[in-house]
Amino acid sequence: MLVAAAAERNKDPILHVLRQYLDPAQRGVRVLEVASGSGQHAAHFARAFPLAEWQPSDVDQRCLDRGSSEQQDTCSNPGPCSSPMGNPEWGLRDTALLEDLGQASGLLLERMVDMPANNKCLIFRKN
Repeated sequence: MLVAAAAERNKDPILHVLRQYLDPAQRGVRVLEVASGSGQHAAHFARAFPLAEWQPSDVDQRCLDRGSSEQQDTCSNPGPCSSPMGNPEWGLRDTALLEDLGQASGLLLERMVDMPANNKCLIFRKN
């Protein structure tokens, strides 16, 4: 799996937030990770919540393939699967747009949590 430094820094703070919402013993939980990049977050969270279904959102199949791979490689130039912290043009910046898209899909923004390096963790729930 590709290892992005920013994702590595954020994985435990995000896991701390997820533990407030998910029960590791609960079955049938589905979690969508938007802008999942290298896939290392989904792999890390899946170990903590083995019964949950993790859905990365990346369109680039190379990123999805890396997320499901058991092989771990350190990559100094991760290319299209790198973290949004590497380029200010990348990532999702408009949380109001995300809230609107969520509502259009039957999801309500329950909580927005500030994360390290000026990131946000948005918790949505089905209506």
